Amino acid sequence: MEFTVNRQPELMMEPVWLIVGLAVLAVSAVFFIMLFRYRIRHLKRKQKAPKTHKKTGEGFAREKAIRSIDRIIRDLSHSKIDIRESYQQLSMVMRIFVTEISGKDVTSLTLTELRTPELDNLAKLIEKWYSPEFAMKTRANFMNDAGQAKQVVKSWR
Repeated sequence: MEFTVNRQPELMMEPVWLIVGLAVLAVSAVFFIMLFRYRIRHLKRKQKAPKTHKKTGEGFAREKAIRSIDRIIRDLSHSKIDIRESYQQLSMVMRIFVTEISGKDVTSLTLTELRTPELDNLAKLIEKWYSPEFAMKTRANFMNDAGQAKQVVKSWR
């Protein structure tokens, strides 16, 4: 018995197609490698954001607090917020200001915790604002209290 091995018709193709297929595969591999490297470089550049010079210091903190108080006054006068919310915002502005100036986080301290020699001015203001801040209705004069807050900001040591 004689055995012979011949190519079957579906497997019969020219060797040039094998070369073309390998070339396409190689070009695709090079393309994806370049794309991958580009993305890595691009991400590294994004991580190295340009250094921004933040305004810091007491002067900037004072300006920011006074601008925030003026914004609260404007929002209240345009009826964007009510009197209660204006006192809550004013209290938070003052607490953030003192935090920025002193370096001690006072944003979540209670009135009792605020009663220290270095925070006495803030404690007095917060105590005065407690009633209008938490009452549903009040007869407090917000403009007067906002003026006092500005004075404290300007004179804070």
